[in-house]
Amino acid sequence: MARRLRAAGAILILASCTGAGTAGEDLRVALDTARTGAGAVVLLTGLSSAERATLRGVGAERAARLLRVNVAGRDSTPVAGTWRVSDSAFEFRPAFALDRGRRYDVRVDPSQLSPPRGGPAFVSAVMLPAGDTTPATRVVQVFPSSDSVPANLLRMYVQFSAPMSREGALDHVRLLDEDGREVPAAFLPLEADFWNEDRTRYTLFLDPGRVKRGILPNEQMGRAILAGRRYALVIDARWRDAQGRPLVAPHRHAMIGAPPDEKPVALADWRLSAPRAGSRDTLAVTFGAPLDQGLLRRAMGVEDARGHALRGEIAIAPGERAWRFVPGEPWRAGQHRLVVLAILEDPSGNRIGRAFEVDRFERVDSIARPDRHTLPFTVR
Repeated sequence: MARRLRAAGAILILASCTGAGTAGEDLRVALDTARTGAGAVVLLTGLSSAERATLRGVGAERAARLLRVNVAGRDSTPVAGTWRVSDSAFEFRPAFALDRGRRYDVRVDPSQLSPPRGGPAFVSAVMLPAGDTTPATRVVQVFPSSDSVPANLLRMYVQFSAPMSREGALDHVRLLDEDGREVPAAFLPLEADFWNEDRTRYTLFLDPGRVKRGILPNEQMGRAILAGRRYALVIDARWRDAQGRPLVAPHRHAMIGAPPDEKPVALADWRLSAPRAGSRDTLAVTFGAPLDQGLLRRAMGVEDARGHALRGEIAIAPGERAWRFVPGEPWRAGQHRLVVLAILEDPSGNRIGRAFEVDRFERVDSIARPDRHTLPFTVR
C-alpha cells in the first residue's frame, strides 16, 4: 500500500512492506526532499532502535544489499551514493540528484538486518514530480555547427538551454540518411553518459569501429556518414530536462558528408592577430580547418613571458575555425605565448602532428610527445 504525504518543504512517497517481520514497525520506503541543498534522500523507516544501532558504521557492500536504488525498468548499474543512520531511519543519499519525473526502484532486503527479519526482499517505486517553475528546455545548437562534416566524424555535441536529466541520448537521438531512413548502429553505445558539469551539453560518439579503416565493423558496415550524402541528426522532444519535462520541441540538424579528414592538425596553418599594448583587443587565432568545439574550450590559453596564465573570456567562431581571447586586463607590451594542450583534436580525432587514422602496416613511433605546444606572439 503506497501513500503520498505533503509536508513543509518535503514530498514523501511512501511504500510499506507487508510481512516484513515483527521487529519494530513495518518497513517503509520514503523519499524526503526537505534537505536544504542536498537533493532528495531515500529513507528506510520502521526500524527499531536496536536495528538502527547495528547499522551504524556498516560497510557500503552490506548497506547496498539492504537498500539499493536503480532506475525503474532497467537492469542498470545501481545509483551511486552514501548510506547513514539517523535517529529515525536508514538513509541513502544519491551522489547526484535524482531526476524529476523519472521513476526509481528501491529494493529492500530485510534479511540483511541484525537479527534478520523474515519475509522476502521487496521493491518500492519512488519518483520526484516534474517541476514547472522555469521555462522548458530546448536544443540551442549542435556541433560541429557547419553544415558539412567529414565522413570520419567521431564526435558531436548537443547544447541545451538549461540543465538536463541524466538520461542517455541513444533513446532520443537518431541519424537519418537522405531518404529519411535511420542509419543503423551509428552511435557508440556506452554505459556512461557524457555530460558536462552542469548537464547542458551532451557528447555523442559515433562508433569508432565503423570510422577507422581496417576494423571489422568498418569492413562489415562501412562508415555511418558517406561523402556527398545528406544526413540529419534528429533529437526527440521526449528527452527530459532536469525538471522532468520534455523538450520544448524536437530538433533537426541537417548536414552533408564531406571527404574524410585524415591529416594531423598543423600549427603551421594557424594565424594569430597580435593585439596592441594597453588595449583589451581580441587575440584571434584562425585555424586551417575546423577543430573540436568541446576541446577548444579547455585546451587553449594564453600566458605571458614568465609563464603566468592570463585570465579572460574565450569565444569560438561559427564553424569552429577560429578561437578568440579577450583578456580581463589590458595587454602588457612584450612576449606572450598561445598554449595548446596536446589533447586538442579536430572533429575526426586528428591531433597536432598525429593523425587518428594510422595504416595498420605503418610503424607507430614510441617517441614521447609533448603534452603541450606553444606559439609565441609579441604585444607591441
